[in-house]
Amino acid sequence: MTPESENAVRSQCRKCVAEIRQVMKARPKPKWNTVVPPILDKHYQKIAAIGIDKLGFISKIGRMQGRYGVES
Repeated sequence: MTPESENAVRSQCRKCVAEIRQVMKARPKPKWNTVVPPILDKHYQKIAAIGIDKLGFISKIGRMQGRYGVES
């Protein structure tokens, strides 16, 4: 993946995480499984043409947030 593509994916990951956090702040707290998949789909569609698959996109978000497999 080129640096430009990598930057585009990382940028979209940051936007996706910010939107998820904003939605999850609502009271009463919404159910995760009803709110998050549509947000992931919306942000994934913007970068699907780059060549990253959806699982790779979700994994990238997890690594960026320190959930698992943090890149050193």
